[in-house]
Amino acid sequence: MRTSRTANIASVVASAFVWGTSFTVSKLALRSIPPLSLAWIRFVLASAILLVWLLFRHEDLRLDRRAFGAMILGGVLGYTLNHIFENVGLALSTASEISLMMGVFPVLSLLVEALAYHKRFSHTAVAGIALSVVGVVLIVNPRSLGGTLGGHRLLGDGLIILSGICWAFYSILVKNLSKNSSASRTAMFQMLFGSVVLLPLVGVFERPVFPIPAAAVWAVIYLAVFCSVGGYSLYNYGVARMTSTQAVNILNLIPVFGVLTSWVVLHETVTVMQLAGGAVVLLGVLLSLRDSSPLASPS
Repeated sequence: MRTSRTANIASVVASAFVWGTSFTVSKLALRSIPPLSLAWIRFVLASAILLVWLLFRHEDLRLDRRAFGAMILGGVLGYTLNHIFENVGLALSTASEISLMMGVFPVLSLLVEALAYHKRFSHTAVAGIALSVVGVVLIVNPRSLGGTLGGHRLLGDGLIILSGICWAFYSILVKNLSKNSSASRTAMFQMLFGSVVLLPLVGVFERPVFPIPAAAVWAVIYLAVFCSVGGYSLYNYGVARMTSTQAVNILNLIPVFGVLTSWVVLHETVTVMQLAGGAVVLLGVLLSLRDSSPLASPS
């Protein structure tokens, strides 16, 4: 039992690492590839890799009507909308700032779980949520938002909040799907359906850019293989055996990995106020999740 729990935690930690590096890698790819196109190419490649793996393992790929609808919903929430908001937000802001903004995701998950499972907040949880809001304000730093560049940053940060809301709903959906579907099977179908929904949006809002530099090609391969195939499979495996809030709480490591990689690779700087905001968000998350139940079930 303890070994199984350790494996679940390790899986979510590993997903946090590859996703933390994804902001820097995506920022590199976005220099040459538009945001929606980047998400579409990434998920088409990743779903093809997973399909080959599932065929090799002779997994049953049939879906009943209920599972089909759930897979489509998961694809739209976890892949289409989540990555539209994330990639466009990343194009407008910096990788380090977006990484720090990810710290508020557990609080968003707590709010969504409370809505889905009809939980009530304790005074401690309310204080934690309020602290997280204060932390976000410190990260964004309203005094630095003057001019067009500041407006773009604010919009980018706002889109990351929308991405977090989509992710919180997705986490609950994946937990319910995991009872009858393997992590790889769930990820493959949801990436496939997510890319199908993305395709017409790419055709309407973006134009292809050629030639694509080799660095961008390698960035897309990394995002597809490690961040999509590896990251989502690891996360889906881990979240299947814990509450979605607990799993998303572990993802607090994403800002740490994200800031480090953006500093090393992109040479981005992070202000003292932004670091303080990240710490306040983390404190708020710890408080808000302090009284959360270890096992949540739909009412």
